[in-house]
Amino acid sequence: MAGVVEYEARWAKVLAFEDEKTALVQDLISRVKSLEANVAESQRLLARERDISDMYQRKVEEKEMQIKEKDGDMRKIQQILAQMDYVLVLIDGDCMGFTDDLVKAGEDGGRQAARQLIISTTEYLCNKYPEVPVSAKIVIRVYANLKGLAKVYRDAQVLSSAVDFGSFVNGFNKENAICDFINAGDGKECADEKIKANFQMGIANAQCRHVFFGGSADNGYARLLGPYRDSKKITLLEGPPFAKELVGLAAKLPTLPCSQVIRDTKLTSAPPATILTPPGTPAKDNPRVTNYAAAASLSTPLSALLIPNEAASASAQGRIALNAAGQRIDMPIACSAASIKAMKSKKYCNEHHILGKCSYKKACKFNHGTRVTGENLEALRAVARLSACPSGLACRAVKCILGHRCLESNCRRGSNCLFGPQLHGIDSVIVKWEG
Repeated sequence: MAGVVEYEARWAKVLAFEDEKTALVQDLISRVKSLEANVAESQRLLARERDISDMYQRKVEEKEMQIKEKDGDMRKIQQILAQMDYVLVLIDGDCMGFTDDLVKAGEDGGRQAARQLIISTTEYLCNKYPEVPVSAKIVIRVYANLKGLAKVYRDAQVLSSAVDFGSFVNGFNKENAICDFINAGDGKECADEKIKANFQMGIANAQCRHVFFGGSADNGYARLLGPYRDSKKITLLEGPPFAKELVGLAAKLPTLPCSQVIRDTKLTSAPPATILTPPGTPAKDNPRVTNYAAAASLSTPLSALLIPNEAASASAQGRIALNAAGQRIDMPIACSAASIKAMKSKKYCNEHHILGKCSYKKACKFNHGTRVTGENLEALRAVARLSACPSGLACRAVKCILGHRCLESNCRRGSNCLFGPQLHGIDSVIVKWEG
């Protein structure tokens, strides 16, 4: 039979086992608490991340909405900009004349000229530059000295009256709201300067998709176009043969023939446009005054040599005096001998100071500057008459600045005289007026 010692030993084992069990339970509880704490922390972090995610999602959605709105705005802007796209057609009307048939047709001719320019440039762009939107507007600007150009057409016998040119211009302007034939003024470079300014604006403007440039007969445009010789934004309009300095550029830049609208030759008149003539036969009370050299020796003004008021009035109205043979008789010019002598030494450009425009432009070697007026102008006109007019006595240009006959009653210069044999000994009695 077991003794007490044995039972104590067994009890000790039971107690040890209970202690082990208690420790295990405590460890499990501690572990569970730790895991619960970790789970709680993870849940907290997860909730925070979810909040952050939701916040960013909202921001993304807001940004997407803003982007959509901006895309819509951008499309609207692009549509607006597309409506502003244009093609610029620049023409120097002083050197690029319109065809005779169109000008003669008056208002209908002007309308047809504008229409044909739009059609030609539109077809050209469709074939050569398809990237230019078909919706791009064709803006045409023709700059010229309208008064001077009208006289050129009249003197070239394209029009019977300078007034008729206004009908052509009127039709051109009425055909389309953005087709303009503009009076640039009567200064020498007025049209050139406006053409250059419009060209520079067009080239720099992104909405200007192409520039058609019409100024083939003017060397002055070479320096303007030179920096753009490789540009794909410029096309030269063909007209009169390209001036010497533009030939090389025409070989580099594309060209567009416009023979249906623009002349292929310069307008010319016989004699040159707007030229005046030498004075008529001196008054009887001044028998020694037979030429400008003699006139320069007088101390009295040439106004004393003027014929009666009727003749002066007719001349002022643009009429030409004729003798019985139908030969032109020049009207006297009122100026002092000293003025004539002074003008000869100053090397003024006759065309610039008398007509307001020099046909030689920048190639002219004579003095331009501010135009002379008053007695100096009259003296310069007298000096200009020292050169013979190619048309001589048959000249019918109302404003011819050259001389038409030798004024010396007994000329001894022979072959050295600037006036041919047929321009000597002319009957100076006026029997009628023409014009």
